[in-house]
Amino acid sequence: MQSKVGKCPKCGKAVVDRGSFYGCAGFVKGCDFSIGKSSLSHLGHPTITPKEMRALLKGSVQLSFKISSGIERLFWVELVQKASKFLPQVDFTAGIAAESLGSCPVCGADIVEYPLSYGCSKWEEGCEFAIFKDSIKKFGGKMLTKKDAKELLKNGQIEVKIRGFDKKMKKVNLLLDSEFGCRMDFKNR
Repeated sequence: MQSKVGKCPKCGKAVVDRGSFYGCAGFVKGCDFSIGKSSLSHLGHPTITPKEMRALLKGSVQLSFKISSGIERLFWVELVQKASKFLPQVDFTAGIAAESLGSCPVCGADIVEYPLSYGCSKWEEGCEFAIFKDSIKKFGGKMLTKKDAKELLKNGQIEVKIRGFDKKMKKVNLLLDSEFGCRMDFKNR
C-alpha cells in the first residue's frame, strides 16, 4: 500500500509515495500532479523525504542544501505553479545571511554567497555576474572559498594551483572578469 503524504494542490485527492516520486492518487481521472524525490538533487538536496513533502504540500519547508565541500545551509522551498505544473522553488536569498563579500564589478551591488556561486545580489533585477565555486575544479584546483572570492573582488586577482599539462600542480593567477566572473591568466606564469 502506498503511503499518503498530503493533499493534491490540483484536485484535492491524496498525494502518495510512488517510489521515485510523489504523485496524485487521482491520476486515473486525469490529474498529473507529481514531484520527483530527486528534483532538488542538482541543487544539493539529494532526496525529498515523505516528511518534507508533507510540509511542502502544506505551504513551505526549510530544507538543507549542501552548497560546497561539506557546508550545508537551510533554504525555504515552496511549491510554485508554472503553467499547469507545480514545481519546488527554492528561495536562495533567504537562506544565506547577506554578508557582502565585495562589490559587483558590473553594477556595483553587493556580492553574496549562493549555493553554487558568489554572485550579484541584484540577480533578480537582471545582473548575471557570478564567480562559480567550481571555476577551477575541472583543472584540478580546489573549490573557491568565501575568502578567495573576497580577495578576488578586492584585489582583482588571486593565485591558485591547477594541474598543468604535465600533471604537476602549477600556480596561476585567477583574474576577476566582469563577463565570465573569473578567468585564468597563463601569460604571466
